[in-house]
Amino acid sequence: MVLGGLLGLTGVALAALAIAFSHNEADRRAQADSVARTQLALLRQELGELQSARSTLAGRLAATERKLASSEGGVAPLAARMLRSVFTVETPYGLGTAWAAWTADGSTFLITADHVAEDAIGNGTRSVTLRQKARSWKGVITRTDSINDLAVIRVKGEIAPPLWQTPDSSISPKPGDKLLLVGSPYGLEGTVTTGIVSRVRYDEVQTDAAANPGNSGGPAVDSAGTIVGVLVSGGGENLNFLVPIQRACVTVRRDCGG
Repeated sequence: MVLGGLLGLTGVALAALAIAFSHNEADRRAQADSVARTQLALLRQELGELQSARSTLAGRLAATERKLASSEGGVAPLAARMLRSVFTVETPYGLGTAWAAWTADGSTFLITADHVAEDAIGNGTRSVTLRQKARSWKGVITRTDSINDLAVIRVKGEIAPPLWQTPDSSISPKPGDKLLLVGSPYGLEGTVTTGIVSRVRYDEVQTDAAANPGNSGGPAVDSAGTIVGVLVSGGGENLNFLVPIQRACVTVRRDCGG
């Protein structure tokens, strides 16, 4: 009987040890699981930060490459890229320039000057013809901004690489910066002129780059190929004026938040 009692006590003790060991093992596993989850969360956070830094560096690299290409090859490579996206606008009363700004919903949206668009609207139509080399497209004036002298023309289909797909509100040209203008002065399609920023105000940029009637609505880009303004008027030889591209966000482009 004594031996049986001892064996019973031993069994109880072993069972208690087994239960205690099981609880300790469960606690250790729970702690290990918690540590692993914490480490995983930290790794995910680090991965997100690395991806963000990579995106930023990629943007800077692209801008640097554009500047390098421009400095090594002069304005010719930049002009060639711009010319693919600039068009002559024909209205019932005259000519102007428009450029592919962004694409959306299977259409290309081009920016031009409001006074170019008004040549058509004043004649009772919102339809215009866009030409580039031997090709032509029908466009419709969809938005106008008489205060900033800007307008938007919509063309079905993606007809050219957009030059302002993602607006950047930080663009701020400075006096002395180099500029390139592309347009159709007197209907001479694909005319490229260069100059510098002469003066900057919040609502206009003055430049000495040559422009003539027909250039209105054409893009002005800096040496990195970034759109900085839209040509809208001239006051004399080597005295022409641009609307800062940010002003297009006032009415003619409502998704400037990107």
